[in-house]
Amino acid sequence: MGFCVKTLHGVKPLHFFASLLFISSVLNTWTGTEGWSYHHSEVTMNWEKAREWCKAKFTDLVAIQNKEEISHLNSVLPKVRGYYWIGIRKINETWTWVGTNKTLTNEAKNWAGNEPNGKKNNEDCVEIYIKRHADAGKWNDESCLKKKIALCYTASCEEDSCVSGHGQCVEMINSHTCSCFEGFYGHRCENVIKCKSEDVTKPDYGSVQCSNPNGNFSYDSQCEYFCEAGFILQGGSKMMRCTATTEWSSKPPSCDLVQCSELIKPNNGTMDCHHDSKGKYSYKSTCEFVCQEGYTLGTSSSSTLFCEATGHWNDSQPNCEIIKCKPEDITAPGHGSVRCSNPNGNLSFDSVCEYTCEEGYELKGSVKTRCKATAEWTNKPPTCEPVQCSELTKPNNGTMDCHHDSRGTFSHQTTCEFACQEGYTLGTSSSSTLFCKATGHWNDSQPSCEIIKCKPEDITAPGHGSVRCSNPNGNLSFDSVCEYTCEEGYELKGSATTRCDATAEWTNKPPTCEPVQCSELIKPNNGKMDCHHNSKGNYCYKSTCEFACQEGYTLGTSSSTALFCEASGHWNDSQPSCEIIRCKPEDITTPGHGSVRCSNPNGNLSFDSVCEYTCEEGYELKGSVKTRCKATAEWTNKPPTCEPVQCSELIKPNNGTMDCHHDSRGTFSYQTTCEFACQEGYTLGRSSSPSLFCKATGHWNDSQPSCEIIKCKPDDITAPGHGRVRCSNPNGNLSFDSVCEYTCEEGYELKGSATTRCDATAEWTNKPPTCEPVQCSELIKPNNGTMDCHHDSSGTFSYQTTCEFACQEGYTLGTSSSSLLFCEATGHWTDSQPSCEVIKCKPEDITAPGHGRVRCSNPNGNLSFDSVCEYTCEEGYEVKGSVKTRCKATAEWTSKPPTCEPVRCPVLENPANGLLLACNDFSSFSYGNKCSFSCEEGYRLQGASEINCTKTAEWSHEPPRCEAVECLQLHEPVNGHMNCTSLEPTFGTICIFSCHDGFQLQSNEMVMCNNNGNWSGEVTLCQVQPGPSVAAFQAVEVTLGVAATVGSSGLLLGLWILRKLKKNANMFDLTSKSDIGDPPQVYKNSLDSLI
Repeated sequence: MGFCVKTLHGVKPLHFFASLLFISSVLNTWTGTEGWSYHHSEVTMNWEKAREWCKAKFTDLVAIQNKEEISHLNSVLPKVRGYYWIGIRKINETWTWVGTNKTLTNEAKNWAGNEPNGKKNNEDCVEIYIKRHADAGKWNDESCLKKKIALCYTASCEEDSCVSGHGQCVEMINSHTCSCFEGFYGHRCENVIKCKSEDVTKPDYGSVQCSNPNGNFSYDSQCEYFCEAGFILQGGSKMMRCTATTEWSSKPPSCDLVQCSELIKPNNGTMDCHHDSKGKYSYKSTCEFVCQEGYTLGTSSSSTLFCEATGHWNDSQPNCEIIKCKPEDITAPGHGSVRCSNPNGNLSFDSVCEYTCEEGYELKGSVKTRCKATAEWTNKPPTCEPVQCSELTKPNNGTMDCHHDSRGTFSHQTTCEFACQEGYTLGTSSSSTLFCKATGHWNDSQPSCEIIKCKPEDITAPGHGSVRCSNPNGNLSFDSVCEYTCEEGYELKGSATTRCDATAEWTNKPPTCEPVQCSELIKPNNGKMDCHHNSKGNYCYKSTCEFACQEGYTLGTSSSTALFCEASGHWNDSQPSCEIIRCKPEDITTPGHGSVRCSNPNGNLSFDSVCEYTCEEGYELKGSVKTRCKATAEWTNKPPTCEPVQCSELIKPNNGTMDCHHDSRGTFSYQTTCEFACQEGYTLGRSSSPSLFCKATGHWNDSQPSCEIIKCKPDDITAPGHGRVRCSNPNGNLSFDSVCEYTCEEGYELKGSATTRCDATAEWTNKPPTCEPVQCSELIKPNNGTMDCHHDSSGTFSYQTTCEFACQEGYTLGTSSSSLLFCEATGHWTDSQPSCEVIKCKPEDITAPGHGRVRCSNPNGNLSFDSVCEYTCEEGYEVKGSVKTRCKATAEWTSKPPTCEPVRCPVLENPANGLLLACNDFSSFSYGNKCSFSCEEGYRLQGASEINCTKTAEWSHEPPRCEAVECLQLHEPVNGHMNCTSLEPTFGTICIFSCHDGFQLQSNEMVMCNNNGNWSGEVTLCQVQPGPSVAAFQAVEVTLGVAATVGSSGLLLGLWILRKLKKNANMFDLTSKSDIGDPPQVYKNSLDSLI
């Protein structure tokens, strides 16, 4: 509340005490009245300063919207230059009440004519015209920098207006009301909603604990259920909460026995389980496991399992694992190997390993070892030692070269090679190379070197010759040489000398002595040879041979008829040969239109060759057919000629034509062709061909033809069943050009041509037709449907046939056809062939929920019968409703689309001394919701000013708190006093200063702790008073805090104010009502009337 005070001259004591009485009544009114009051400044300031001033001294700039209030203000407020600022400002292009952060509604607008016009830049603030000659009480947009009077209001809500935590105080016209939070009701929200206590029951084998922040089983009471060890909650939520509907959030759960998973007997082992009466494999069940010999329980599990209260076994299901021996105990010995048989797995129980050594090594130790049930081997691994042979010596007259390996001298695989000096050889009783075998013995005996001897029987004197030998090293031994010679008249055949070499062989075989010889002659082919030889042999010196040829052959001119063997061993001439006699090839020529073929037993066109002549077809031979080549080189006959063959002359037939084609050989000669044809209505007799040709024999291929009248077959004309036929015969019965016409009985239709004519081919132009019952097109069973037809004796799908159609579940007959079809007399069905179409559900009923998506499987087509659609939500959202829906045979979905609701975070409340200012959605506090906080004037926010509801249903930060603003501690001035409304210098604290007698104040008499933590004025000093004077009352503006600050400090302020009052002042209060929830109101009283 503000006071505008003018100077009062000559104040009477009665007025003074009346004023004191007034102050006391005003203070009592502030305490008991719960309406809003308005105040204005005495000086002008810009809009921002005006709001700061109002917020520092009162609550805020006014937020008026009721036209009656505006009219009242216009009548009681003084007219000032520049008018008054009110609490409307353009924020984000929207006119907004800054005190309540509410948008100016259309019905509450009170603009002056043509306003707001924004004709000047930044006209974002609003003034109200008071006592203006035009548009009084109307609004005008103005630049926020202009200076005007601040019009303020003070709120009426107090801290105890509503029960703390149960509701929020809302300012009303001339009063206030409590807006109760969820779960509370009553004038001051003092009552709490209660749920039924009997709905909270203790489960068997369990317990329940309830927390009751607002009273037993009342709103927000939470009951948490617990089960005894070995039992688990089933059939309800662990936590029940009393909601604002007086219902619990869920039904009580039950405690069911904890069940462990069923165990199975391990392979190669046994299982012995002990259960109590509550059931198998339940809490406290025990199972013991034992393995067969050679098997052991794995180290990853216990031999005894116990079903724990968690529903899990105390260890994993054991299994029997085969016992394994250490693989490092099985090692292949050096120069050896080991092979293991593993009936139960690699190197496991009953595995047997057998050792062997490489060739040349022998085993030292046990050959076999076995894996026992103790996981130990029965024997240690053996070793392989090298085999050793006896020592050898170098032979006399020879060398020995031995090769040993790392195993030592004369050990296994040692090789020794022996060689003898030239002229010596190793004995046949031993090998030249010895090697030490795996048995420890050499492969042969120790060898020695012996002198080489050649065979004496290989040296013999040839017939008609002799041999002589030299023996430097003994008779016929190494390096002996033998020389051969022949008698006179013979020549040596072979080497004249031979030597005994180091291989015990003679270098050459013994030669022979042979008489001088000419080359052998042979009898010539197709001839003869007559030879004369002497006693030395055939074809030797002085032998003679004479030659002669058979008939048809002659000796060549290159050799003599008699040959003689000379002393040089050569014949006096070359070997003669007999050559075949040949006839002249130019005497054999091919005749025109003929050919010649020759047989040549002795060569081409030679003696006894025979040539045979032939003529082409249609030609005959004139002359000899054959000729032969004689021994005189002449042919027996001259070549013949080929002449054309000739047929008899033909004539044109009556009623017909003849067309003949002759070649260059002449008329009616070989290959002449004659074509015969008859006039229309006539035909060639069947006894002759229509085409004759002259054959190679000189005869025609058929007899001369003639033309006869055409007749058609009478048996091809028959009356059809249920019909008749009539014929017209202009040229004789059923002859050329006869026409027959067919008709059917009523109810039948002609299938085929209605008429036929006997044509020139003796054929009827059309086959006889039939009379068939009227027939409709064949119908087929529709896919995914059935067809039931009823036919009469006329046949399938004939006249009067009826067919009924039906569809399977999920399918329906199309609307374009009837379910019953009837074959009409016209041969058409009463309707088109129906089909079964799959039933489709409405696609508009399948919509992806906000913040979600939907996927459909369509076995029968898009969104049709049996299609299933599944809904999923984005992160931070959960499905509310059915997850799946299916398209039914009724073309409806089994369930409605669900929604994706955000996960919900814990409910937020106003912090003490603060407000939860802005949330996306105050009702849900769900995922993605952002909420901001602010503190009441005089409090500062500690913590995050904005928090978000995350996908985990938790707030991103802890809610902040509001801590009181504090000013610096003040001290009494020297030579003065200080009285404060509070011991702690927090926001709203007022301190009043006074000086001792003889001193006066040099600055403010009163300061207040502002919301920014600063005092409203400078520190007061008391200085010596210069002299007595009459203190004039000055007009001042007094700012009071909220009603809660009035008490003992109010009396202090009242005394201070009475000291300053000199003139009457006006106080404004509000008496009219508003149509909005939180507008200010104005009251007007005269101070003079109270005094």
